[in-house]
Amino acid sequence: MPIKERAGNDAGVPASFRTFRDFCERALYDPKTGFYQKRRPGEHFYTAPELHPAFGWCLARALAGWLDELRSRSVAPPYTVVELGSGRGLLMRRLREGLMRERPELAADLRWVAVERCRGQLLDSLVGIGDAPGPVLGCERLEEVAPFRGIIISNELADALPFHVLEKRGGKVRELYADDSGAEAWGAFSDPALSAPAKAVADNLEEGQRHAVCLEYRKWLATVAARLECGYLATIDYGKRFGPGDPNPPRSYRRHVVDSRITANPGGRDLTAPVDFSSLIALGSEFGLDCKAFTSMARFLLDHGLLDWLPAGSDAATITERAKLKTLVHPEGMGEAFKVLVQTKGLPLGGKPAC
Repeated sequence: MPIKERAGNDAGVPASFRTFRDFCERALYDPKTGFYQKRRPGEHFYTAPELHPAFGWCLARALAGWLDELRSRSVAPPYTVVELGSGRGLLMRRLREGLMRERPELAADLRWVAVERCRGQLLDSLVGIGDAPGPVLGCERLEEVAPFRGIIISNELADALPFHVLEKRGGKVRELYADDSGAEAWGAFSDPALSAPAKAVADNLEEGQRHAVCLEYRKWLATVAARLECGYLATIDYGKRFGPGDPNPPRSYRRHVVDSRITANPGGRDLTAPVDFSSLIALGSEFGLDCKAFTSMARFLLDHGLLDWLPAGSDAATITERAKLKTLVHPEGMGEAFKVLVQTKGLPLGGKPAC
């Protein structure tokens, strides 16, 4: 989305200042200076696929189960697997490896699509993924993908969507603005949709405390629902089910250190906020996405055989590998901080809602 200069406003915010949402968009995704254009794997944080290949292999097992479900429901093939925010293609490589190893009859008929808005990373991923068990189509936007039946996988994408920031100042909830240098200002709400979350959280915010509001969820899920004719959406990310008045403090990551300086060093740090899974579930239902399951990443990985890849032995390399696997499921690692939300479209669940 193009970022426009502000034309000024009656709240005293200079025209050169943008909403934090637009500041975040530029800081993360600018083609030349954006954080994700420059990030090297493991430099500032590890994603689950970077930590250990077993994450992708477990997800491949889940993928096989979802494909079996489509067939059992007489959903006509061919099926397409789309990964949103595919980066340099590491997770998709693991998915294809795992499916080929355990269910090659499913892998043979699949269509694969990698969606990545950072064009350089997308081109790298298409080279690295390879042609077996079938070519991979690359797109910069999900809107470029024709409607399909199959699976959409989103791993650590929702927390990277640009978001607005509200802050209590002088007893009132205001919106945070910033300029290209990272200087901050506060003013009236730039979007009427911010009024409701501001009112809900007002009594629970301390003076100076900040609250992230991601209005992009709605557009994202609307696009998913428009492209997915029938199938599954799996969202894996860090966050929780927030209540209507629960504060959601934004944060930044730089070289494995997390802090609250979200406007410092634009483009030099990751900007993020925990995913509000309550919003994803509620908004999804508006677009025909039914909640099939919501669980911790630890429970999801263990249910799909993570321990099958736990190595035996006591040498240094084995100990290191075991530690990485442990991080994926440990309550103080990624296991409880990350959640897995599975939503379906066109596959009536029956009975009571799962979430």
